Amino acid sequence: MEKYYITTAIAYTSGKPHIGNTYEIVLADLLARFKRKQGFDVRFQTGTDEHGEKIELKAAAAGKTPKEFVDEVAGGIKNIWDLMNTSYDKFVRTTDEYHEKQIQKMFKKFYEQGDIYKGAYHGWYCTPCESFWTESQLKDGKCPDCGRDVHVAEEEAYFFKMSKYADALMEYYNTHPDFILPVSRKNEMVNNFLKPGLQDLCVSRTSFKWGIPVDFDIFPPSWRSQG
Repeated sequence: MEKYYITTAIAYTSGKPHIGNTYEIVLADLLARFKRKQGFDVRFQTGTDEHGEKIELKAAAAGKTPKEFVDEVAGGIKNIWDLMNTSYDKFVRTTDEYHEKQIQKMFKKFYEQGDIYKGAYHGWYCTPCESFWTESQLKDGKCPDCGRDVHVAEEEAYFFKMSKYADALMEYYNTHPDFILPVSRKNEMVNNFLKPGLQDLCVSRTSFKWGIPVDFDIFPPSWRSQG
């Protein structure tokens, strides 16, 4: 039996889900049911993204621990997915113990093979988006994604060598024109990221604690991957 995998974006647990989250899970459920009817062995996965500085701040403002906060929000999200009778096979939470262990295993493997390295980051940071930006990426001095204020942040961090794979990605996209659809999204990826020069990605933080510990780095002990 031919296998078919589908996943939603994992809902961020900084607050209650919105109509867009529900719209997405229903559409994914429709496709999963359709593929099952066609005879595919379907794996339909969804879940919640539960780490980050924004959640740490939201929890503090609510007088709760981060775990208490995300337990409540994730429970509400799952209840809605069940109320909509969606046929997911697995609901994954990034705070699940097995998930955290797999992230640590993958992080260490990438580090050992040279794809992750420790460096330092200095740039503009948007707390709501949990994203770093360069000066040229800002729009009118604000976050290009959400339009909110940014602040200067500097800290040691681990980086993933995305730049190492730029040429291979470009070649793959050229030889597999249907890999990214619609074409407008492929053009966005190529023109906005690959051609200007793919930047290495910051994949850890030290300025907050609500994340997955980088367990092989004992100094400083507060290294956290985003999860």
